[in-house]
Amino acid sequence: MRIVTTSEMEQIDSWATSKLGISSTVLMENAGRGCVDVLETYHKSERLRVLVVCGKGNNGGDGFVAARHLHNRGALVNIALLGKAKELKGDALVNHRLAANAHMKIVEITRTQELTAVRDSFHPDVMIDAIFGTGFSGEPQGIYRQAIELINETEAFVLSIDIPSGINGDNGQFKNLCVIADATASMCLPKRGNYLFPGREFGGELHHVDIGIPYSLIDTGYPRVVEYDDILSWIPLRPADGNKGTFGQILVVAGARGFSGAAAMSAQSALRVGAGLVRLGAPRGIIDALEAKLLEVVKVPLEQTESESIHADALETLKPYIPGSDVVVVGPGITTHPETARFLREFLSAITSPCIIDADAINIIAQDNNILKSAHTPFILTPHPGELARLIKTAPKDINEARIETAIECAKKYDCVLVLKGAPTVIADQEGNTYVNPTGNSGLATAGSGDVLVGMIAGFLAQQPSLLKAAVTGVFLHGLCADLALEDSNEFALTAADLIDYAPQAINFLLRREFAR
Repeated sequence: MRIVTTSEMEQIDSWATSKLGISSTVLMENAGRGCVDVLETYHKSERLRVLVVCGKGNNGGDGFVAARHLHNRGALVNIALLGKAKELKGDALVNHRLAANAHMKIVEITRTQELTAVRDSFHPDVMIDAIFGTGFSGEPQGIYRQAIELINETEAFVLSIDIPSGINGDNGQFKNLCVIADATASMCLPKRGNYLFPGREFGGELHHVDIGIPYSLIDTGYPRVVEYDDILSWIPLRPADGNKGTFGQILVVAGARGFSGAAAMSAQSALRVGAGLVRLGAPRGIIDALEAKLLEVVKVPLEQTESESIHADALETLKPYIPGSDVVVVGPGITTHPETARFLREFLSAITSPCIIDADAINIIAQDNNILKSAHTPFILTPHPGELARLIKTAPKDINEARIETAIECAKKYDCVLVLKGAPTVIADQEGNTYVNPTGNSGLATAGSGDVLVGMIAGFLAQQPSLLKAAVTGVFLHGLCADLALEDSNEFALTAADLIDYAPQAINFLLRREFAR
């Protein structure tokens, strides 16, 4: 599903009204009714005590509609309007009048004590946040701030309309205060603030509400949220008569003394998602440790420096394996030793297959961006914000506050597929095709998680030709492994090795959805 900015959604609403002839009143009616449908997935409306807190804009108008439909379905509803009815305009005013004409209780709130009195006398089971919506920026002040604080203090279930009030709909940021919701009903298409942190953390479970605009006309373009159907269509087929050549051969160049785990996990995870054969080139000093860990991976001992990182002379050892490799991975745990940096420059120029450049390889390139010019094959870059910040000479904070824009710009700048790891991971290619990944949890914030990810991406790339699809599939499955792990463990205890163990379950989970369709 396409993910939009606030201005893009405003343009869609305006276009639907002016070109399709769907009145804004109808759109608001559908939005409010859809919010009630979402709420009923958690609570039955009959005798449910609901306090709807409305601002003076269109978000408040959605709240008036929701209140009316809840009333029609048997709920006990009070409406708290933050301001005076005479200050309302447009569709919000229309729906205020409809609620008033239905003899619903509407209390105009100008002081905190009035709102507190309504809440305490009513004892709501549910509070609906219809204060600001996606167009808000800045810090809530006055009665709005006090209303948000009161909502956050309640023990009632909180449903936010479109986005928790206080959160910027474009970047997920907020200043000091926002509503903490149990669920959010996002109108029509999801907004960037619904998926970008920190806003995503405070939205609870996210639902999308159909407001009547035909999706076939608007759900096109990028960025997009990755959906299960996308991954199901991209999971490579497994021909019954296939062999290890059918499913791809991967050359992983990784590791150094103290970093054998990075090499092991990147190689092993590629096998666990279906790659036919994986060769692991690593410094000869850590080969014995890798032999003990990895039975199925073919090991290639490489020339090493005194500190047991990869020496530039290792290129000659690797040259026989390059032509037969369908995918090459370089970077996990290789360190930034000057001799290893010289190796990387020469190695990239020798690669003839699609390449994934990860971890320390990116840190080496950050010291000299010209190294990338030696790569003559399509490649995927897989940085976390710290690595990308070093590469483009900025601060990780700036990247995290503009994850989507940064991923798109860097993919075009480096003419590659870029996987910007983090929460959420954003995948973009040089043509602007961009995906935001919805899977995963804080358990992924652990050493080695990125090594597992690069191996999964490589495994899928070995089985199908699209760099973008392989990257998105690997990222989605990687996050799904973490989500499934929570059924047996928790985010505190999750390790990178666990992710590899859950890869079969994640694939089974996807295939079961395919068979169920």
